[in-house]
Amino acid sequence: MKKNLIYFLLAVVTYSGTMQAQYSNRSFTSDMFRVDEYIKRQNKFVNYDDKDSYQGTPYNNENFLPGNIYKSDELLATNVAIRYNAVADEIEVKESLTTPDTEAKVLTKSPEIFVKIVNDIYIFAPYKGGIEGGGYFQVVYEGNTVDLYKKLQKDFNPEKKATSTLTQDIPAKFSDEITYFLADKSGKFYEMPKSRNKKLKVFGKKKNEVKNYVKDNRLDINDEKDLMKAVKFYDGSM
Repeated sequence: MKKNLIYFLLAVVTYSGTMQAQYSNRSFTSDMFRVDEYIKRQNKFVNYDDKDSYQGTPYNNENFLPGNIYKSDELLATNVAIRYNAVADEIEVKESLTTPDTEAKVLTKSPEIFVKIVNDIYIFAPYKGGIEGGGYFQVVYEGNTVDLYKKLQKDFNPEKKATSTLTQDIPAKFSDEITYFLADKSGKFYEMPKSRNKKLKVFGKKKNEVKNYVKDNRLDINDEKDLMKAVKFYDGSM
């Protein structure tokens, strides 16, 4: 994974049989992790452990999944258990899938460190050269001239109590908000608007070429797979 693509410049605003962790000269208590006890930030909105009190999930995937941790091109840890907390915008890591969640640690936010969770790669992009305000992005496509990233955020609607005997309590709810970004190799990020026509404007001088490609191939660029095809075409035409 090439890490020289990260300087966050948003114009509009990230099995082995036993599943035991294996490391390349690293301890699980190393400087890869922030010095945190159990992730208490998860009580910021609701008690995550009380799943009957809310709908949806604060995570990209509620379950920890097997994955690897890298620093630039160096493999730091393999077969650890990882999940992405989209609400806190943090990567949570355990030594194995069987390790209690209370022993999970928070990965240090650094543009040099990225993770692979099964087949999904997450990178951290700072904001204007600093860690504060940066975020994690999922890699959708990595090309020769541009990359396509996905940012998962969670809208949170708090619990609403019934106001009369004719109404019911409405539980708290997490819902997904996904935004795509096109990033060039200098590290500039361009937010992809929600509308199909406005997405095409992000391709600049190649807009009409991409538009014709999308039309000829009957692509829906609001669909991730089709958007990736359009970006791949754009990348190949540069």
